[in-house]
Amino acid sequence: MKIQDEEGNLWYKHERRIERINHGVRGAHASIHFQCEDCWMINLEGRPPAKGLDDAYVMMIRRANLDAMGGRAVATIEAHAAAIKKNILNCQLLRKTPSIPPRGPMPIADTVGMGLAVELLFHSLTAVPRIKGQTHIQFDSMRRPRATFSSAWESSPMGIRENSTFSTSATKATITSCPTQQKWFGLMMRGAESRMGYASQRQQPLGIGIISRLLELIKEEAVEQERTVAREYIKVGAAVATAVCASLRGPEVFMMELSALRKHIHMGREGTMPLEPMKAGIELSNAPHVIITLLGEFKGELGFKYHLMSLASTTSSGIELRWWIEKLIQVREEEGCLAGPAFGHRDGSVALMREYDEILHYFLETIQKENPNLIAESDDIQTNYGFSRTFRRTAEGRARAANLDSGVQNAMNRWKKIEQAKGRRPRFNMVDHYSHARDLMDVTWRYSFVQ
Repeated sequence: MKIQDEEGNLWYKHERRIERINHGVRGAHASIHFQCEDCWMINLEGRPPAKGLDDAYVMMIRRANLDAMGGRAVATIEAHAAAIKKNILNCQLLRKTPSIPPRGPMPIADTVGMGLAVELLFHSLTAVPRIKGQTHIQFDSMRRPRATFSSAWESSPMGIRENSTFSTSATKATITSCPTQQKWFGLMMRGAESRMGYASQRQQPLGIGIISRLLELIKEEAVEQERTVAREYIKVGAAVATAVCASLRGPEVFMMELSALRKHIHMGREGTMPLEPMKAGIELSNAPHVIITLLGEFKGELGFKYHLMSLASTTSSGIELRWWIEKLIQVREEEGCLAGPAFGHRDGSVALMREYDEILHYFLETIQKENPNLIAESDDIQTNYGFSRTFRRTAEGRARAANLDSGVQNAMNRWKKIEQAKGRRPRFNMVDHYSHARDLMDVTWRYSFVQ
């Protein structure tokens, strides 16, 4: 990976970096486990490498050795080597045998994970990259087989015999001889990460001006379209408003449940707006709010759970969440659906995120054409925006801009009732859900109001 400026000029001593990546460090064998390619072939395969047949194999071993050296700073390696040299000279003056362990002979076995390192490096060359325009996979993709190997080790006869754990405060540690837990393997992975770098393609947030224009445009188009298309537009608009106000990731949006949504829709409609809603200690249980109901299997939880969140009916930027939710209920009733997924089809099946992404991209491209100041012409809408992460990141950015305490943000994004359970799985009767949601309005209402 070249380090370049925006005009493509190489900088940050690129030639020196290439030299470091592709060459070893003198004296590294004194502090990092090292064996040559021939020795490793004997350790792994019981034979020396065959010229012309094992060239790629040997290349992977050499790269793993170099990455292990790259996992430590050159100055650290050289300092260890210099200290060992000095100690040997001092021992010669004393006529003493140095206490430093000999460098060999090494066992004829793979005790540090070289075999898996070779497989990971070869995987990095042959796997198909996920990121558009990239020719190689990212480090995070390369390291995934490591988890598979560790699981296979733990379930093997060797792993079962050594699966003893002991606790240290709130954590557990396992004593294991699994090669992936060896220090050499960790250095190799660190060196590979430094060499490969990162090229992320995360979905980006949208400015609140774009969100406002997006919802306004959806409203306008829904009025002009025939009723079947209009209903789909309303659903997408409601999904956008909900995702922003509740700080939901893509899959969580589609967990909104219709029957409980209809049951609670009247609650909070006649609320009274406090004069200073963001002031600490202000009572918010009677503020105008709308109840969002989610039903599903959420990350970090066991089994299916109901979640009710009390969110501001209208946000500080003008997102009319209650209007969108009531419209959503109306169009679902027109389709004959009174229960099941709130974002779904006439037959009761849940909608797919890619279906909503297509409509979202259509409206964002319309905004891009009508006002490049909102969305730049060079912005890749298909790649950068979607229900998966865009609206969650939008909400988080707005919360930070409003100086909301990090504890409030974490509680909102990690489902506050799980945090309050202090490690236990909370169990609620259905009649308790609404009162619990009201208790949490100091978190959920404020977070949604700043959007």
